[in-house]
Amino acid sequence: MLKKGSLSLPNLIALGLLYLIWGSTFLSVRILVAYFPPLFISYGRNITAGLLLLSWSIIGGYWVKMPIKHVRVHIMAGLLFITVNNASLAVASAIVPSGFSAVFMALGPLILVIFFWLEGVKPSLKKIVATLLGLVGILLMSSQKGLSIPGKADEFFSGILLLLGAVIAWNIAVFRVQSTKANSYHFTQVCAIQMISGSIPLIFISSIKGDWALLHFEAVPLSAWSIFAYLTLIGSMAGFSLFGYLSKECDATLVATYTYVNPVVALILGNLVLDEELHPILLFASFFILLAVVLITTDKTKPVIKS
Repeated sequence: MLKKGSLSLPNLIALGLLYLIWGSTFLSVRILVAYFPPLFISYGRNITAGLLLLSWSIIGGYWVKMPIKHVRVHIMAGLLFITVNNASLAVASAIVPSGFSAVFMALGPLILVIFFWLEGVKPSLKKIVATLLGLVGILLMSSQKGLSIPGKADEFFSGILLLLGAVIAWNIAVFRVQSTKANSYHFTQVCAIQMISGSIPLIFISSIKGDWALLHFEAVPLSAWSIFAYLTLIGSMAGFSLFGYLSKECDATLVATYTYVNPVVALILGNLVLDEELHPILLFASFFILLAVVLITTDKTKPVIKS
């Protein structure tokens, strides 16, 4: 049996798919905010995907009895993943471009390294260097003033706060699931619990905000529904399934490398589809990001547990 953290061919393929899928979701959400309230985009796709995964888990015989302490961990993770992270990203997508949001989320590996370090798991020098290189790439991307939505300058700081809350919430959840060893179950069960529990609060919040009055389904074009279906089946169901599988099979910081590649994918798609500016310096920044991915994914150094 391969030890946790080893990059087998199935894990490599799953990681590559996660890079592409979640890199494309930023653009998809950015397009959909013109047709749906942000919170509806978040809970609508995730509650649907969660129920599909729940059915898959039960019918496929993957659902097992889970200790209440692990149930609590996954409910908490769902609240952070969906209620805080996904919803914050959806709201922020109306303020900042899709590529910028993806870039900000790339702070994840750095946050995870710090979290595990504080708990006593000292990272290898290679992993520290890789994390810093990734951060350099992120800062280079973030320095581009062209990554701002015209007319949203007054709300830009609010967008930054939403993204900061999103990235911290996501990585607290990842850290808690990993540190409590609550990810030893089939990904369909884990993802179903997280997605459903995280979506339910958003339904109530959205209703209180009066979002239902803003929904005009008859006016939504087929192209927008197609993107919504893509977000549900591919972005949420397939993406979270890959994430759940990788979280069980691989080291947390290795899985978190998707946040380094997502900005590259999101910026390229944003340029091709929405004509968002793609400055040559972004290609230079991409070099640091991809180098960080290579360093982290090839790091075989066993973490040092501080006494």
